[in-house]
Amino acid sequence: MLLDALSTLMQAPASRVIDKITTAYVDRLGTHEKLAVDALASAALTRLAEEPLRGTTGAEPVTTYEFSRLCFKRDVIEGLAPQDAFRVITPHGVFQMTKADFHRAFPNVAQSRSYLDNGLYHYPKLPARAEEFRIA
Repeated sequence: MLLDALSTLMQAPASRVIDKITTAYVDRLGTHEKLAVDALASAALTRLAEEPLRGTTGAEPVTTYEFSRLCFKRDVIEGLAPQDAFRVITPHGVFQMTKADFHRAFPNVAQSRSYLDNGLYHYPKLPARAEEFRIA
């Protein structure tokens, strides 16, 4: 209930409120504790990037990148063959799909001004259709 109230007050999704709370907590930690948290986060992201695939039928990804939320990078994706997979590691999960999957599931992204002109499209809130590509 408190999370819903904060979300309403901040006019932000609950996930963003949790991110802000977590960041504020870590910012108040001492130097040694911050280093420990950073080391754990780095180790977790490395482990996720190296984990075998779960829930996908594709092969190992051709490329992997990290972003603070689900993000599609034109230069990475458009350089792939249709059946080549790419993996996006976010604090909210790891997502993997092929270039063909991306164009099938996210046609609005591939045609957006942000993706076409700036080469980058990211979601402030994870779209439901991304769940089929979650591997961790």
